[in-house]
Amino acid sequence: MISGGSDSRISIWDLNSREGLRHRYEIIGGIPPKKGHKYGISGISWWPFDNGMFISGSFDETIKVWDTEALEEVYKFEIGARVNAHDISSIAEHCLVACAADYPAVRLIDLRSSGAAQMLSSHEGMTVNSIKWSPTHPFMLASGGSDGTVRLWDIRRSDACLTVLNLENTIGKGVGAVNLDSSLRAESFSSSSTPAFGQVKSHRGVVNGLVWLDNGKKLVSTGTDEMIRVWDLTAPFTRDTNTLVNFGPLVRNRYLQCINLVLSPVRDCVPQLLFFPSDTGDILVFQVLTGILIRRLAISLNTRKRTCGLVCRGSEYVELFSGNSDGDIILWEAEKSAPMPHERNSATNQPTKNILTEIYKGLELENY
Repeated sequence: MISGGSDSRISIWDLNSREGLRHRYEIIGGIPPKKGHKYGISGISWWPFDNGMFISGSFDETIKVWDTEALEEVYKFEIGARVNAHDISSIAEHCLVACAADYPAVRLIDLRSSGAAQMLSSHEGMTVNSIKWSPTHPFMLASGGSDGTVRLWDIRRSDACLTVLNLENTIGKGVGAVNLDSSLRAESFSSSSTPAFGQVKSHRGVVNGLVWLDNGKKLVSTGTDEMIRVWDLTAPFTRDTNTLVNFGPLVRNRYLQCINLVLSPVRDCVPQLLFFPSDTGDILVFQVLTGILIRRLAISLNTRKRTCGLVCRGSEYVELFSGNSDGDIILWEAEKSAPMPHERNSATNQPTKNILTEIYKGLELENY
């Protein structure tokens, strides 16, 4: 696992080094503060096809590509604005990194040419705060900005903005038409140049969190209006549809920084879970398609710190790592218990976990 801190430190962790409940994981490499980036790390990610390379974005207005073995900088991209988030497609053959920054356009940088490849201009606010590539369509991505909109893009088109998701569209009659079953045919979309686009809002606040469901047909967004929305992009709703899933009154999200919305692996939890880092210090665990609150994860009522990052991994059970504002990384682990005999996946006839009875335990790891 790789992590980045507000002091600009980058650390690489050996997740196989744990022995016992209270064992501290080992740092096997890293970049000291101020040696890589000048200011805090806003996002860090492995190259999806090879862990020999990783990418970091920073508030020092740069994105850097690193050699994991040598821990040396390979490329440096000057963005010219504070980097809020970046993302890399895990399915595309292109080598484009999408960047959200304090600038009203999405920037695409090409690792092959070591330069800027494209700029997607349509957001009307001052910043783009969140960005995510589609998990099923290699040329499609979603962005959220300070103008309160979630926009879908097809980077192959000259008029790349496909649609703006409309919070008032609950019956499939939105401004832009998105039919993902049509393989992104040009006639499936409305032009973003129509006057109605400027009137559409996805959130009544800054959109600072996005995550796609694995099938690419639903998108989850959150904003500083303290709402979480699930958008249906599938037929017969061939237009962006707000599904009106209610996540309750406990969501707290007032910071402008991009936050990580994390989904549990589909094979490990049925139904799928959404992990939401609330400003209160809790991690709220919801059923993503119903909004039902399953659990509130918190270390202590007296020492709650804001969660700044989340990452989930799972093989036989779910592990959730959270990074806090006090510099700690916490491991949340589900109780390893056999499922009840009647709990079986209808498609595979394999046992599934009863998520309502899972108990999460916190393990404090070594500080950054």
